Amino acid sequence: MMNRASYLKKLRGKLQRLPAHEIDAALAYYEEYFDEAGEENEQRVIQQLGSPSHVASQILADYALKDLEATSTSTKKNVSAIWLIILAILSAPLSLPLLVVAIALIFSFGAVIFSVIIAILATVLSIFFGGIAALISGFFILTQDWPTALLFMGVGFIVTGLGILLFPIVARLIKTIVIVCVEALSKLFHKITKKRKEGY
Repeated sequence: MMNRASYLKKLRGKLQRLPAHEIDAALAYYEEYFDEAGEENEQRVIQQLGSPSHVASQILADYALKDLEATSTSTKKNVSAIWLIILAILSAPLSLPLLVVAIALIFSFGAVIFSVIIAILATVLSIFFGGIAALISGFFILTQDWPTALLFMGVGFIVTGLGILLFPIVARLIKTIVIVCVEALSKLFHKITKKRKEGY
């Protein structure tokens, strides 16, 4: 049977992906929780909390969301938050069918989002390089047919400029997509673990 010391040791082991100060803060919180309940209620506390895996998955997901809110300007942090929530889902003590469904949803969701981002980037890059191609074509035919060359060059400048203008908009759009992904994954996590809080 698991006691307080082994419970907290297992919990620490499952939080290794977090910064050291976050692990210490989480462990301090649960140590205080055990202290308040008293030694005689140790097993009741363990039953109420659920398994170390369950508690760790909640801590990982909460940290990912807190980190996202604190550093929402960083795309790298947003991606880290996604990975932490995925890790939280996969480390949650789910039944096999539920775990399979969760993994299938994560992969499907990821594939759709990845496809959307690639399609957006491909569109902007094709506009940008299309403009450059028109500019180069204009330079090549400048001595042969200057009115057509000027037309090509003008279109090239406009399209290239449009491509450059679209880059920050696309960057903002991708960042928004990533934030939406984090929030959606968080909702998924809380939904699939809602009924798994006790009995581990």
